[in-house]
Amino acid sequence: MKTFIFGAGASVHAGYPLAAELWFAMEDWARATFPESHDFRNAVDTMNAEFDLSKSFELVLTDLDDRIEPLLKERPTTPEGIREKVMLVYLRVAVKTMIPLYFNSLRSQPAELYRVFADRMLARGDAVITFNYDLALDREMKRAGKWSIGNGYGFEIDSVSLGDSPCKLFKLHGSTNWRGELFQGSVGFGQTSWANLSLGRRPIIDSSEFQFLEYDEASDPQSHNGRARIESIIMPTANKKFFNETSLGREWEDFWDSLWLQAGESLNSSTEVYLVGYSVPEYDSRARDLLAKKISRNAAVRVCSRNGTPGVIESVRKLIHLRTTDIQPARATTFEGWVPTLSQE
Repeated sequence: MKTFIFGAGASVHAGYPLAAELWFAMEDWARATFPESHDFRNAVDTMNAEFDLSKSFELVLTDLDDRIEPLLKERPTTPEGIREKVMLVYLRVAVKTMIPLYFNSLRSQPAELYRVFADRMLARGDAVITFNYDLALDREMKRAGKWSIGNGYGFEIDSVSLGDSPCKLFKLHGSTNWRGELFQGSVGFGQTSWANLSLGRRPIIDSSEFQFLEYDEASDPQSHNGRARIESIIMPTANKKFFNETSLGREWEDFWDSLWLQAGESLNSSTEVYLVGYSVPEYDSRARDLLAKKISRNAAVRVCSRNGTPGVIESVRKLIHLRTTDIQPARATTFEGWVPTLSQE
């Protein structure tokens, strides 16, 4: 069994930016797509004025959250404090809305190397762990007959009888096609089950997203197109919280724990692990812990991370040095160069 771990470097060939380039690509998109008076254009200007955008965008968004949280707790009363609170809350909403919209704006582009990877390299029982939000890989795995939406994400979509997914795709930082719906779209008191809390037990997928993944007949029975929604369940900040804090307490913590547990089981069962386009940043503590504890002692680990490959190899060696010593660079340093060599490894 093989497990492939993908970061942003794997999606560059499909037109998606590297993590270090994400903000600047989003900024260009916003300026080219929306008029000057639009909220997104205002958000771009405010972000550039208020934050150091030379840093990783995940760290910038964490800085934004860190400025907001004290204001939410202290409830400022001065005009200056109130203005700052309103500005930052508005900014957080605008930017976090922009991210999935930007990613979705790119998804009509071809993903030829994902097609080759899914068609020729993936085998039944293999797993992919990805920290990307986009759907380029999902669609190519489906087209190749290597993945099914019914349980391929690591959770069951009730009544979608598509058989067991040949391979699993664990999207451990979320996906642009996952959303939440308050009280399952109910509009009146008492029309929902409190056993499901306010957000249900798993993300919901809209019919339009089924169609994008080329499921013409299937749909999610839990999708009710309610007005109160979490549009995309993704984790763009460095200080990732694998739960949603609601008035009923923490929700979806069990959901995220289940995904990470399954991903760890796949790693532990794999004799080959490929780390592709993912830099293993220090702040991504849960991912680093996953690698440190779950890669099998007998696994061969191959790393392909562009110019950062030597540094990633060193990081992984420090994480798992007592578990396996077989950590080497792949035959190429980019996903574009690596895919054609996979059959030789």
